[in-house]
Amino acid sequence: MTGGFGLALAGASLVVLTIFEMVRRRYIRGRFAVTWTIVGVITALMALAPGALDWAAQVTGVAVPLNLLFFIGFLGLLLILIQLTAEMGRLEKRLLRVAEEAALLRLDTETRGVSNQTEAKTLKSD
Repeated sequence: MTGGFGLALAGASLVVLTIFEMVRRRYIRGRFAVTWTIVGVITALMALAPGALDWAAQVTGVAVPLNLLFFIGFLGLLLILIQLTAEMGRLEKRLLRVAEEAALLRLDTETRGVSNQTEAKTLKSD
């Protein structure tokens, strides 16, 4: 194994271990951890079997294996971007619902406060 592939294997191992530790400490949720773990595992596999990229490039008809790697990386980042965008949409809906509930609670509290003040004034005048 050459130095470059050893470095790739060490980097992939570091990514996978970091993801597992972040999930354990609940810094990231499982849904996102799966995506990043897949990235780490693919990187580790490419480091362990460097000929696999050459074979995949030959099978898909890509002239330069590194171009295939960049394309796969681009697709991976695109999937992560789509996943984060969907999560942002879900969180935006949730935030809107919480804001509406807070506004309704504030209105209810203010309405009760006004009615309580009115009752107190009525009792004082009697």
